[in-house]
Amino acid sequence: MTDVEKFRTAMARLTSGVCVVAAKDRHDIAITATSVVSVSLEPPTVLFCVHQDSRLREALESVTRWAVSVVSRSGRSEAEWLASPGRPTRGQLDQVAFHRGEHSGAAILDSAAAWVEAETEWIQEAGSHDVVVGRVLASGTQSDRTGALVHRMSRMMTID
Repeated sequence: MTDVEKFRTAMARLTSGVCVVAAKDRHDIAITATSVVSVSLEPPTVLFCVHQDSRLREALESVTRWAVSVVSRSGRSEAEWLASPGRPTRGQLDQVAFHRGEHSGAAILDSAAAWVEAETEWIQEAGSHDVVVGRVLASGTQSDRTGALVHRMSRMMTID
């Protein structure tokens, strides 16, 4: 087993929350991310990591505001769809129920347990990914969305 395979196997044992990060450029762009982190409460700051050659990373060259949907267990199919490679750029949210964030204009999934809208503060290269740090503009929860979607051992699963 190579060092990369050993690292991948080790990190697969880390349970991570599943989120959808979205931005509105010429059209809606969204990805499923397990690397979303609350950075600071003062001021409210959040970060996510995105592959450098992804469509979302490209969109961040022209838009500075984006939204994070913390996916509830009812959003599993949407999260799986937005994690699939090769999905179309246009219309990728045609089958996903969402509403637009008031501050970002980005898609916030209706199935989200919570959401955050942010504005990019800085982006830093980190290997094959970029770390995107944003100042929180607004956030909220949906109390009727219970349970969570998590990623562990290379698959998504729900927890209560």
